[in-house]
Amino acid sequence: MTNRMSSVRIIGDPVLRKKSVPLVFPDNVQYINTLVKAMQNTLEVAEGLGLAAPQVGESVRLFIAVPNYLEELNGHVVFINPEIQPYGEMEKREEGCLSIPGIYEVLSRHSQVKVKARDILGNKFTLDVSGLAARLVLHEVDHLDGILFVDRLSPIKRKLLRGKIKRLKEDRSVY
Repeated sequence: MTNRMSSVRIIGDPVLRKKSVPLVFPDNVQYINTLVKAMQNTLEVAEGLGLAAPQVGESVRLFIAVPNYLEELNGHVVFINPEIQPYGEMEKREEGCLSIPGIYEVLSRHSQVKVKARDILGNKFTLDVSGLAARLVLHEVDHLDGILFVDRLSPIKRKLLRGKIKRLKEDRSVY
């Protein structure tokens, strides 16, 4: 595990563009527990809704959600090796990202998603979520695939953000 794990990686960091690898149970249990604790501390400081492992420098298929915020998650906070099936109408909503601080844009995503994952104990679970919970899952799984939300914006919007993103890449010491 990296020493910089407690800080959120900012756009421009190569780890954010890597496709993450699955975790294996029970082989990775100690690593998972350590990683989740560090990510929870980081998420609390950064004050976000969710955090993917690549955002703290670890290219593994794991993300967490802030506890007790989205009821649709049924208490699930840790999502290991998530598999998703987005469906429903496309919904426009403003979105931001801890790895792209200060940039918020309206983005269209599916309004619902079925997610299958494992919890911190390795137990399998399935959720069918909508609204903000669906957006959170879709956003975090994008991170696991090396995709940032700005990649999903129109070419015109990306061009308009080019200067802001360049400044973020040059100064990665936000958190």
